[in-house]
Amino acid sequence: MDTIKPSTIQNGDVCFLLNIEYYGTPYRFSTIPISITDIAENQSIPYRGGLSDPTINLQSKRVGVDLEANTIAISIVFEEINWVKEWTRGRTLNDAKCDLSLVVVSKDKTSFTLQDAVKIFTGRAIDSIFGDPQEPEGRISFSIENSINVREVKLLGDKHVIKEEEASWASLGIIEQSKGKIVPFVFGTLGSSPIEDEENNIIFTNQIPMAPAYRAGGTGTTLTVHYLVAYHDIVEGTARVYDSVGGNMRNNILQATDQNGEIYSYVPYYVSNTEGTNIDDNSFQVNNPEFQLNYFVSWGESNGGIPNVLGDGPLTSSVDLSLYVLEISDLDYDFGAWRGLEPILNRYKFGGYVNDLEVNAFDWLRDNIWNLLPIEVVNSGKGLKPNLDLYMYSQTIEPTHHIQDSGEFEIISPMTPLEQDIYNKVTIQFGYVGSSDTYRSKVVIDPLATEDRGLTFKDPLAQISYSRYGLRELVITAPFVWDLTTAIRIARDKIRYHSLSAYAVEISAAPKYGYIDLGEVISLTSERVGFSNHKAQVMSKSWSDNRWRFIVHIEDNPLVNLR
Repeated sequence: MDTIKPSTIQNGDVCFLLNIEYYGTPYRFSTIPISITDIAENQSIPYRGGLSDPTINLQSKRVGVDLEANTIAISIVFEEINWVKEWTRGRTLNDAKCDLSLVVVSKDKTSFTLQDAVKIFTGRAIDSIFGDPQEPEGRISFSIENSINVREVKLLGDKHVIKEEEASWASLGIIEQSKGKIVPFVFGTLGSSPIEDEENNIIFTNQIPMAPAYRAGGTGTTLTVHYLVAYHDIVEGTARVYDSVGGNMRNNILQATDQNGEIYSYVPYYVSNTEGTNIDDNSFQVNNPEFQLNYFVSWGESNGGIPNVLGDGPLTSSVDLSLYVLEISDLDYDFGAWRGLEPILNRYKFGGYVNDLEVNAFDWLRDNIWNLLPIEVVNSGKGLKPNLDLYMYSQTIEPTHHIQDSGEFEIISPMTPLEQDIYNKVTIQFGYVGSSDTYRSKVVIDPLATEDRGLTFKDPLAQISYSRYGLRELVITAPFVWDLTTAIRIARDKIRYHSLSAYAVEISAAPKYGYIDLGEVISLTSERVGFSNHKAQVMSKSWSDNRWRFIVHIEDNPLVNLR
C-alpha cells in the first residue's frame, strides 16, 4: 500500500480521524467510515464514522491570539457510553487524550496506512457538555485544547518552604527570619554582569549579592552554620554569601537531603576550624545581637544552578530549559521539533532564580523565555512546537514547501497591513539583582549610532526605520538573562521584528493542503500578484466549507526576499 507524501497528495476530499483515549480504552471516529492499516502491527484499524467536520481555527500570536484560543470543537456520539451515568460515577471525558489527523481520499486513493495521516492537533478534552434529553445518551460536545486550561502546574512546590519542624535543621542554627521563607529554584549561569567604564570599555563584575540565602541548619553556632541557596541539586562549584551589614564569605556549595528525600543545596560557614576552613571570610557576621541579619548570595563565582538532565553543565540553553518546564507542565509537546532547532535556539542562554510559589510553570516559560526568542510556539499534531519566526530571525530560513498560486491554492485578498508596533531603538535591561530590585546591565540598539561602542550598537534596519518613522523606543526587561551575547541577540531580533511594517494575504486552499502547518515558511509564486518564490509564513489556519483558509505573512525585508 503506497504512502502519501505531503508534496504528492492529489486533490480530493478530506477524511478527518479522531482518536480518543478514555480510561485506557481507545475510541476512533471519522468523517466517513474508513480503515487504516498499521504496517508495524500488521493490522487494520477501523474508524466508525460519526464525526462531523470539526471547527478548526489555529492562529499564532502575531495575529493577536494566544495558545489558549487554539481549540478544536467536537460533537460526537459514543454508542457504548451513557455520559450521565459516567458522571454519577465520578467520570467525565474531561482530560482524555485526543488527537486529530486527516487523510485525503480520491477515486485513485481509497486505502491508507497510519503513515498517510497528516497530524493536525494533539491535546486533551475540556468543557464537556452532555445529558441533553433531546439527544442520544452517548452525545457529548467538548473542545480539544493543549494549554494551561488543561494543565496548570506551578514551577515550585511546597518543598521549597523552610519548615521549622524539618528534621534536617530543626534547632540547628535556624533563625526566626528564615522560618516560612521560600528557598529558590536556581538555573543557568548567572551573577556575572557586563557594565561600561568611563571609556566605554566592557568590564564584568561577578560579586553581586543578587539572590536570597537563608540560614537554616548546621552543627550548632560553635561549629558550622548552613545557608540554604537552592532546594535542588546544583552544579559543583562555589558561591559567596553576604550578610546585611557588609560582610561576606565564600565556600563550596554542598548538598543534603531532607526528611522527605528532597535534595537542597547550601553554603556552609565554618565558625571554627573543627569541620572545615572558609575559602574567603571578609568579616562575615553569623550572630550579632545588634543586627537582624538577612543574607544574600552571589552566583557569579559559581558554575551555575540546577544541573541539566538532558546534557552536561547547568540548565541554561533555551531548548533544554523549555523541555524541562514543558515536562513539568505535563502538556503535550513535539520533542523532535524542539531538538531540531537546538543549533539555533541553544545560542540563547538564560539564568536566574524563582522563589514565588504562585508562579505557573507554563506562563513563566512563555512570558520570560519564549517571548525573547525568534520563534512562534504553536499547537501541532504532536503538541507544542517551535517555528522560527521568518520576520524576526536574522539568518536565512529555507521554506518547507514551494507553492504556485492557482485555483487550488489561491490568493483571495489584497496585501493588508498587519497590526504591529514600530520600534527602532531597543534597550534590553538584564542582570536582575533581587536584593535591590534593579538591573545591573543593558544593551542598546540605537538608530543614531554610527559605530558599535561599549554596550550600544548600530543596526542598518534601525536606521532605515528611523528615516521612515522617526525615533520609536522600546525597553524590555529580561530578569532571566545574564549572558551578554544573548542580550545582544534579543535586541537585534526585536529590531528586526519591529523596525518595518508587515503585510499579509489570505489564501483559500484545496483539502490536500492540510499538511501545511501553522508557523511554517513557504515559498509562494503568483503571476497574478507578482510574487516569485517569495518567502511567507503561515500565521493562521482554519477549515470551513471543505476549504482551508490561510493567512500568510509576506516578508518585506530585502535581506530575506531579494528585490
